[in-house]
Amino acid sequence: MADRTIIAANKNLVPIRTNLRGSALLNTPRGAGFSREERQIFGLEGFLPYDVHSLEKQALRAYNQLLKQPSVILKHAFLASLRDQNQVLFYKIMQDHLKELLGVLYTPGAAEAVANYSNLFRRPVGCYISFPNQDGMRAQLEGHLLDVNRTADVAYDSNSPHDAIDLVVVTDAEAILGIGDQGVGGITISTSKAALYTLGAGINPNRILPVVLDCGTDNHALFSDSLYMGWKRTRIRGKNYDQFVDRFIQNCRELYPNAIIHFEDFGMANAYRLMEKYKNIPMFNDDIQGTGAVALAALIAAIKVSGTSLADQRIVIYGAGSAGMGIADQIKDGLMILEGLSEEEASRRFWCVDRNGLLVESMGNNLRHAQLPYARPDEEVEHWAKSEGNNDGTWLMDVVKNVKPTVLIGTSTHSRAFTEDLIKEMGKHVERPIIFPMSNPTALCEVDPADALAWTENRALVATGSPFPPVDIGQGKQYTVAQTNNALIYPALGLGAILARSKTISNSMLMAGVNSLASLSPALTNPEASLLPDLADVRNVSVDVAAAVVRQAVKDGNAQDENTIKVVNGKGPLPLEEYIKSRMWDAVYRPLELVD
Repeated sequence: MADRTIIAANKNLVPIRTNLRGSALLNTPRGAGFSREERQIFGLEGFLPYDVHSLEKQALRAYNQLLKQPSVILKHAFLASLRDQNQVLFYKIMQDHLKELLGVLYTPGAAEAVANYSNLFRRPVGCYISFPNQDGMRAQLEGHLLDVNRTADVAYDSNSPHDAIDLVVVTDAEAILGIGDQGVGGITISTSKAALYTLGAGINPNRILPVVLDCGTDNHALFSDSLYMGWKRTRIRGKNYDQFVDRFIQNCRELYPNAIIHFEDFGMANAYRLMEKYKNIPMFNDDIQGTGAVALAALIAAIKVSGTSLADQRIVIYGAGSAGMGIADQIKDGLMILEGLSEEEASRRFWCVDRNGLLVESMGNNLRHAQLPYARPDEEVEHWAKSEGNNDGTWLMDVVKNVKPTVLIGTSTHSRAFTEDLIKEMGKHVERPIIFPMSNPTALCEVDPADALAWTENRALVATGSPFPPVDIGQGKQYTVAQTNNALIYPALGLGAILARSKTISNSMLMAGVNSLASLSPALTNPEASLLPDLADVRNVSVDVAAAVVRQAVKDGNAQDENTIKVVNGKGPLPLEEYIKSRMWDAVYRPLELVD
């Protein structure tokens, strides 16, 4: 049986009430940790081996089995199967080995699992909403709602069945993890992100609904695969697409009125439009806002280490897609909120380069809406010195030579684009160059951190999108490379919004979370330490970040949960941070209580 409440603190071992017995009980994802007394009461003797094993002993066995899997994709499949069989055991293993297994559960392991979804399929997990079946969408979503309520272990703190879902993680799978359009296989991204909400911030996994919107696919390799399980036609676009997504959002708002809606891996053209369209509901786009938020937190920490200010930075972003523009937007918000700059003044701190070169105003209709604020005036670059042989655009090296950036961010998926000449050119003009090669997976990273440090005489402040080992910098010292992993902020943002029952997720709430995360930087007290906290400590980090988000939600007037508002105002039973801890779900076995 699985714990299904975020309200009852499972640390107090609130019993699970059930009328299941024997094999029916064993077929629920609880595992074999039943006590002697439970085995007698629930008719389990004879269904289980004699010895009673603790969760810790079960976790050791399962972890040893995992280590025997010969590849990342098989490890991912093992974890997915374990989650289906024994949810508590899955989260126990993941919590105990998070840094080691995150790359299996999410990138790069999830990318391979997504690409091979139809070939690896064993059982459905989550909700599949297909365009040709959209007339039944409400019934499909209600079916998941009824399933949660029918199998709930402990009632939520409301009499309404619509309080059963706290979070919806949805993708249309058009832009998956650098591998593009993956059709129905995108459900794996939704389930992986959902798991990270639980691992990172203790959001109850049974109150999260992963969803894929099957809008067709433009990936013709999927068309030719006879085993492909999605809708085999090209992607719907335009009015049909917008009406389909809007129908989904409206049904979610009616059926799950308090739920946060997390958008994941939508294509750039749609991601920004939808974020703007639905900004007045509690929604969040991780690719745009999450990536930008964690990058800004690392940047604020780096700026504090370098002794400069955010307003003093000259920021070059290589890769002007949804991630790059999301980072630009978040830093721009930081410049406006933290430094008091106007939007125009903040936008002038950026030089963004994509496949066609530096974004300039004369590109006109070739610029996407999200890129427009960052297009530079053509007259600014007319007289720039350009690299030999470059007559038809302004490329990255030209930008670095002329702008002399203090910050260089990569979201291009252009492997090793930050060359030795480029980094050395940047280092000529900056005492502490801030270099963030953020593309995933590791093979697509713009520069190896060891090279970035070596080419700047170890002066660079580095953060990456993929994990890298510490770098030897001489005299027995090592530089710890920060990983700008969204899991450091978006789970806590979600938890804070859920606890506050926030009407929206405002820019100020997001900025409060960013500032909180930046304040926890180990580099503030140790110059060789990481710019961001260790992912292994994400639960403790999430408490502080969620507290900052909740306080800001109350300050903004967004918070609607009376209990949480009382706690923030000092009228609750616990201090806010302790209250947040008490609301976190943990991987523990709870006792059973038999009901008729």
